[in-house]
Amino acid sequence: MKVVAKLLWLFGGFALLLGLILILHKQIFSAYANFFHLHTAQKGADALICLSGNRETRNPETLRLWHQGYAPLLFVTEEKPKNKRFAGIELSHLDFANEIANRMKLQAEWKRLPSTTGGATSTFDEAQDSLAMAKKMQWKRIIIVTDEFHTRRALLGFERVFQDSGIEVQVAGAANEIFDSGNWWKSDLGILAYLNEAIKYPVYLIWRQEPTLVRND
Repeated sequence: MKVVAKLLWLFGGFALLLGLILILHKQIFSAYANFFHLHTAQKGADALICLSGNRETRNPETLRLWHQGYAPLLFVTEEKPKNKRFAGIELSHLDFANEIANRMKLQAEWKRLPSTTGGATSTFDEAQDSLAMAKKMQWKRIIIVTDEFHTRRALLGFERVFQDSGIEVQVAGAANEIFDSGNWWKSDLGILAYLNEAIKYPVYLIWRQEPTLVRND
């Protein structure tokens, strides 16, 4: 009887937990997603640096911040080609950014952030490239722009690299038209984005530089 009672308690507890999740799933899932969102950008920075990745979201958001006076300089990071033979078929990050500026009718001058490794393959690489430029230009504060779901992890990676440099790093997140923290679990792209952060964010907490065992975008 004791075994049966324990099983009933266990089943009841599981059923209660499942019921709470079903009833409160939107609040729970939204709170989970919002954990990964950060926005610390303030006006008066030296430069805005648009990280590689989702150009359709990150480039316009960087331009919006520039237009509102967050920083006078605009940079895009240099990403390592995934296939050098066919890399020239699509627009480079710099060319794409310039085209976005033209379509937004903004007289913005983008510059390419030189890579110290032949092209960045991770956020850590982009942080190293940004630090090298920041030291060269004697910047005091920069703003990095990435997707909303990537902001907490990106800032953590940059703060690891910029530690003891005396240069402040702030972050701004770009929204998209497919999913956000309030509905991400309803789309394949949203599920991929936020579950990916749950896997990669702990890696950034453990390692103080790019891990040699994994690559992080």
